[in-house]
Amino acid sequence: MVTDRKLKSALLEHLEVTPQRLSQRVKKMKQDHGPMSTENATYVIAHQEGIDLTRYLPAETVDRIRGLVPGSHSRGQPKSNGSARSRIPKQVLVSIGTDLPKVDALLSTTIASDAARMAELYPKYYVLENSVRFVIKRILEYKYGPSWWQTQVAEPVRKKVSDRKLKEKTQPWHGKRGQHEIFYSDFGDLKRIVQKNWSDFKDLFPSQPWILQKLDELETPRNILAHHNPVGKRDQQRIDLYYQDWIALIRDRKQLIP
Repeated sequence: MVTDRKLKSALLEHLEVTPQRLSQRVKKMKQDHGPMSTENATYVIAHQEGIDLTRYLPAETVDRIRGLVPGSHSRGQPKSNGSARSRIPKQVLVSIGTDLPKVDALLSTTIASDAARMAELYPKYYVLENSVRFVIKRILEYKYGPSWWQTQVAEPVRKKVSDRKLKEKTQPWHGKRGQHEIFYSDFGDLKRIVQKNWSDFKDLFPSQPWILQKLDELETPRNILAHHNPVGKRDQQRIDLYYQDWIALIRDRKQLIP
């Protein structure tokens, strides 16, 4: 069978290697832990690297791959050297905040490492996304008044936000996102708002492609992060750069923001 293309692409991005380098690693996996197909060896490597196989493969395939992982004895009877201690998984401590103790959440070393990396990235995303929302809100509210959302936002965006708010009302035990509709918007929605009202933002942003490209490229990693999956290292570097660019911009042109 042919290896799932999307999974292979995600693995290449995660490892930041060429297809040739991955093929070498797959070959070594087969030599060291075979017999297994190239497809299965690729999936085993992906699993070892902390990639969620359930996003790409059927449940029965995922179960089969987990049984092929080196060190797993699900294909036969568990090996035993007479010591229960030898069967205890290695403890991996995860840091989830500077003021909180490290915890053992029964994660692999790879996922634990990703958790620490995402813990540094999430605050930047939180600040960046909400800062963009506040800037848009302040500029449009200053010019068009409190009803700017009804007059300056396209109907499809308002409909999407309205649906989100309606869904929230059906789950009253959850906290609300915010008082204003803009806090129910994502980067794609913010992009459309800026496009529709470009004349109000042209003095703030260097150009329309500059801000639209950033909002567009921030949306995909934002959704990955929101679903508690690790963002690739290149995306992390891009987020760091865009965060710095945004802070520098509003610091330099603060006088243009009401």
